Amino acid sequence: MRRAVIDVGTNTVKLLVADVAPGVVTPVAADATTTRLGEGLQQTGRLSAAAIARTVEAIVRYVERARALDAADVMALTTSAGRSASNANEFLQACPLPVQIISGEREAELIFRGASSDPSWATERLLVMDVGGGSTEWILGCAGRVERMQSLPVGAVRLLERFGDNFAGMAAYLRAELKSALRPFAGERWRMIGTGGTILTLARIARMPVDRARLTLESVRELVTHLNALPLAERRRVPGLPPERADIIVAGGAVFLFAMEALGATELTVSVRALRFGALAE
Repeated sequence: MRRAVIDVGTNTVKLLVADVAPGVVTPVAADATTTRLGEGLQQTGRLSAAAIARTVEAIVRYVERARALDAADVMALTTSAGRSASNANEFLQACPLPVQIISGEREAELIFRGASSDPSWATERLLVMDVGGGSTEWILGCAGRVERMQSLPVGAVRLLERFGDNFAGMAAYLRAELKSALRPFAGERWRMIGTGGTILTLARIARMPVDRARLTLESVRELVTHLNALPLAERRRVPGLPPERADIIVAGGAVFLFAMEALGATELTVSVRALRFGALAE
């Protein structure tokens, strides 16, 4: 059966249309649009009218595209921004189809299911890390079964709005938060999988084939350090870095960097399979 899912994140709206059979998700079309739904949320606790309008416009476009591709049904999910905003109902009422606000735990489950659907590591013990605009999830498990999970409000947009260009302050905050929060995952054996727009973009900047790319701790550190040193105008011209993501790439990369440090991870493997794949696989 051909199905579609729209993932409404704090920074990006993503579409996946796929043919779905038991245990198999075969992509037909995928797309992503930066709408920054969570813009200003850190300061106001509310979604702005402009952000809602941009996001609804993208959802309308993706519903039309999914139906043009003969998707039998279209589901829509929203994550951190929907969970956090005091006026989330204004956004939900403006959408052209029902949008489900999912919890951090549910988000983590779907991300893990999506990453686990890759046959390359279907039987391995995985620690999946997904950095979004509003939150970051860590999920440990094997063969599709979740053993432990953690969701923290340390997404790229949220960190940018809190710290701006104060990288030293953000680094100190992340090191302290992640050292404590990730202690239950450290000292164990697993393959670390990175998902989400930040890590896909870092792989592109490093000129690597994105899916299943391997990034070492030192390469992540070099990328984040280099990007942080560039003025925003120059960062927008970096090959592989979409201009609309240039302002948040350092914050998102810092979450990966300091999480890897806290976990004692020397390498991670990039996967394009995350929440959307998990939602359709289920």
